[in-house]
Amino acid sequence: MTQNDQASFAVGKMHEPEVERFVSALDRQGQMDVVQALREWVRDRLELTVGGTVVDVGCGTGEELLQLANIIGQSGRAIGFDANDPMLETARTRTAAVSNVEIEKAEASDLPCATGSVDALVSERVLQHLQYDPAVAVGEFARAVRAGGRVGLTDTDWSSLQVLVTDDPAATAELDEVRARIPLPFTSNQEAGKHLAQYCTTAGLAVLERQSFILAEFAPAMIQGVRAGLSAAAEQVLEQHELAAANKLLDDALGRNALRIAVRLHAVIAQR
Repeated sequence: MTQNDQASFAVGKMHEPEVERFVSALDRQGQMDVVQALREWVRDRLELTVGGTVVDVGCGTGEELLQLANIIGQSGRAIGFDANDPMLETARTRTAAVSNVEIEKAEASDLPCATGSVDALVSERVLQHLQYDPAVAVGEFARAVRAGGRVGLTDTDWSSLQVLVTDDPAATAELDEVRARIPLPFTSNQEAGKHLAQYCTTAGLAVLERQSFILAEFAPAMIQGVRAGLSAAAEQVLEQHELAAANKLLDDALGRNALRIAVRLHAVIAQR
């Protein structure tokens, strides 16, 4: 099934300074302890061997692809797919010195892989952004992987988002009540992480293991961005006095560096 007119991200529409900021944000996220732990957890369970073929769907900057390429060795193939030209350019630049890495443009629902040609496939925080049912993409992942091959998926459940005021439990409770009323504005598939196992089962994959972590190491700029997104969404559902009160709580907490956000990441390992 082809969905090339519905790219996973809107990066291709960004101007160069915006792309640079986006790449910098991905780099910061890649250094987060929780993200590194989940990546390692997935890698350890893919059963990769020297000479194998591994695919990273939505490879972004190519950071994780380099880790996978190192495991399979020079005789293997590490293939990164992304739907956005700026990400492809970044990944190609960063992996140029590694001979067993290939970077190609592709949408998650239409991979240029022969059926059953891949030993293992990973996709991290991609399904939440698709403009179509993530189950379609996971079905394509299952098609590409050989019998006995493994799929490792990681994604966010934005419905688990918590807004925390570290020095004021009452403010946290008040903001939590407000957040529960606001439709989250962040991604197309807000609860993708929560449904990873279901997507795999629907695609005919056997779920072997599951894991989840709370991601709370957000930089101040990310906290500000989430706050701005929540505030914009809140304008659609809150009365003016409620909106003003919530914004005052957020502004006060930001002013004393007491505002934090936390969200749950889920990962699954499944087998064809």
